[in-house]
Amino acid sequence: MISFVTIFAQDIERTAAIYRLLGFEFVTEQHGSGPEHLACAGGATVLEIYPGKDVASPGIMIGVNVANLDHARARMLAAGIPLWRDAEPGMRRIIVKDPEGRSIFVREDLSDASDGDDGRVSI
Repeated sequence: MISFVTIFAQDIERTAAIYRLLGFEFVTEQHGSGPEHLACAGGATVLEIYPGKDVASPGIMIGVNVANLDHARARMLAAGIPLWRDAEPGMRRIIVKDPEGRSIFVREDLSDASDGDDGRVSI
């Protein structure tokens, strides 16, 4: 089981903005004398965004489950974030890119249909 994923960004707030649109709630952390960074716990997995200059990660795709894909899609479009791959009939998923070019695979989690509009995220 993966316990955390750390990504690096030239501007951590700019990168965090797209993840916030998907329901991520970040807190600022600093471990010892290390750099301040953002962290979001989603279940058993933590997503961290650290500052860094070497941010190229062409082989990375981050998967995110959302309660309501239509809501997430509308938030992306309203924020001017283009859809790299839009939803297709029978496929409840989209793919967007974060500011550093990483792919984010966003799919609707149909396992918990209790509240489809809360925007909560699961990583």
